[in-house]
Amino acid sequence: MWISKNLVSRGIGGAAASGVVGHSANLRISAASGGGVEKCAMMTPPGIYSLPTNNQTSVVMQTQNGPVCLGMRMNTYPGELEPGEVVIESKGGARIKLSNDGNVYINGREF
Repeated sequence: MWISKNLVSRGIGGAAASGVVGHSANLRISAASGGGVEKCAMMTPPGIYSLPTNNQTSVVMQTQNGPVCLGMRMNTYPGELEPGEVVIESKGGARIKLSNDGNVYINGREF
């Protein structure tokens, strides 16, 4: 919400479209949307580095410097996730959960 309001208030926002990731490598993705296939830079929160897997639904936005991927659609989560919790999960199955009670779990083990 803050990102979209900030972009619009500065006049640097563009049209956003939903697209499906077709290729992901070298910190860029290709996503097919209503505007065709876009080669996009990824936008993530500071300190988080990630590339989506193929066939994930993404949000692609046009900017004055070209298209960027703002993130992936989260339709479901195959586990328990409560408000205020963060889960980082790799395609290979590694999992870190920052619990809303302050505990940290790595692959199910509390630290």
